Amino acid sequence: MPKKIVNQTILYPVIIHRENDTFGYFSPEFGGGGASTFAEALRLAQQLLEEAIASFEDSEEPIPAPSDPKQIDPEGGQVAWLPVKTSNAAERIFITLPKSLLARIDATTSNRSAFFTELAQERLNAGSWPKF
Repeated sequence: MPKKIVNQTILYPVIIHRENDTFGYFSPEFGGGGASTFAEALRLAQQLLEEAIASFEDSEEPIPAPSDPKQIDPEGGQVAWLPVKTSNAAERIFITLPKSLLARIDATTSNRSAFFTELAQERLNAGSWPKF
């Protein structure tokens, strides 16, 4: 049976607090951090949510459900509901590699897609991308 493709947008709550010159943001599901402006706090919170969801998708673990709105206590802050798009769809890409490199890859695996997926996940999780 073919895999069912699911594309959806989930709204997650983020609580924004201002303390002196810092805007803290906190997701009940994924944690939080701080920023120097309200706009930066929203941007960083959105990035936190997207990276956390991507990590769950990559590991094929169930994505946590958003908190129940009735259970959220903003404790003097503001609650923002931020959208995160999720999908389990695969995408075909085309890459060009030297034949000798491709032969070495083929000698170690029978599934090129799985090889490149695992390599990309390891590299992204390690945070070892070169800085330009």
